[in-house]
Amino acid sequence: MADRLSKIGIHTVDDLLNANPERVAEKLGNRRIDGDIVLAWQQQATLVCRIPMLRGHDAQLLVAAEITSPEELATQDVEDLFSRVDPISRSREGKRIIRGGSLPDMEEISEWIRNAKVNRELLAA
Repeated sequence: MADRLSKIGIHTVDDLLNANPERVAEKLGNRRIDGDIVLAWQQQATLVCRIPMLRGHDAQLLVAAEITSPEELATQDVEDLFSRVDPISRSREGKRIIRGGSLPDMEEISEWIRNAKVNRELLAA
């Protein structure tokens, strides 16, 4: 996908974050990628850039659970967020995201919330 994005002028995370999701999807010309998918990529990239120690697949799970900003994540109750993320991580989509890794547990989700509380300004590469 990085090669495809590069061919349409998206070379950096900053390029992706500043692009119009609908236009990116249109330029990619892939019937499985629409503006909503590109918007999810932007939200995931923003989470990873702003929350210390957050990994890409963590951000994917959070966006799938409709958590799209560090500020929103920082206000979550651990048990409530776990109840939202756990079914996603056990789903077919979640298994694809995690790729054989371990499912997030309460301790890891608690760490996400803690780290979101010390989020940093968005400085994309």
